[in-house]
Amino acid sequence: MLTRENMDGLYVLVVTPFDDRFRLDTEGYRYNIRKLVRMGVDGIITTGTNGEFFVVNDEELRTISRITVEECQGTGTRVVVGASAVNTEESIRRSRIAMEEGAEGVMNVVPFYQTLTKAEAYQYFQDLAEACPGLGIIVYNNPGTTKLLLNDSDFVELQKIPSVAGVKMIGADINLYLNCLRRTEIPHFPLEQLWSVSHVIGGNGVMASFVYAFPAFMQRWWKAIRGGDVAQSMACQHQCNEILQEAIIPLAGEGYNDTSLTKATVNAAGYFKAGPPRPPSEAAPPERIERLRATLQEKFSHFLEDEIR
Repeated sequence: MLTRENMDGLYVLVVTPFDDRFRLDTEGYRYNIRKLVRMGVDGIITTGTNGEFFVVNDEELRTISRITVEECQGTGTRVVVGASAVNTEESIRRSRIAMEEGAEGVMNVVPFYQTLTKAEAYQYFQDLAEACPGLGIIVYNNPGTTKLLLNDSDFVELQKIPSVAGVKMIGADINLYLNCLRRTEIPHFPLEQLWSVSHVIGGNGVMASFVYAFPAFMQRWWKAIRGGDVAQSMACQHQCNEILQEAIIPLAGEGYNDTSLTKATVNAAGYFKAGPPRPPSEAAPPERIERLRATLQEKFSHFLEDEIR
């Protein structure tokens, strides 16, 4: 079971690969998980935003959970399954699928079609915990989806639920991050925007959206963070911000959502299997992916290994 005591290190938010007919690419997914395990990541989180939980049905979620557990078993890599849904009953059902397949935890946003009150959000996680004993819960704090920002005071309340193991933070609100670390006893894992400051100010782990796009660079960065090399870590932070601003975020300005631009980046780099996003998300066309590939090779070769495969 994932707990606040053992949630530590580098957790990767994996993509769900689909083929050209939008079918789940089970071989590609297994390839991705095996490669991440060989890299030595501490945890793998399936079916979040990058993993397109919102277009994955229950049968596919079971398959994804099973493959992840099979490939991570005995390796020390923890398995967390994204089991978010638009209502409590569906979320519990999907979380139970993860639990039945051997996952140690789930990562869930609160139900998100209607904007919930704080009290409703607390009750959701309480109901989930009671329905799935023995399953750790990562609270996915994603106000862009839920229209509800959970702050440090909310996590003071949520940590009263014993199976709440930690929090995934998005964005770069360093004040919120500091207050959460100061006031709570649960881990708060930021994304790349706060990687380099995380350990300096007391964090114990991070989440990664781009390990499968730039594996060698991200590993070097993480080793610098864990090794206490602040100068090298900050250099990597600035390089990451640069590639985001100059190569990846422009895709958002062209109308591609987070999932589409992430998959375009993974496909351009070529190290992991991604394929297209499922509808209604629009895939970047091949010519746009080739332009991105050329940009990476020309301006950001230090993010790439010896060759783009």
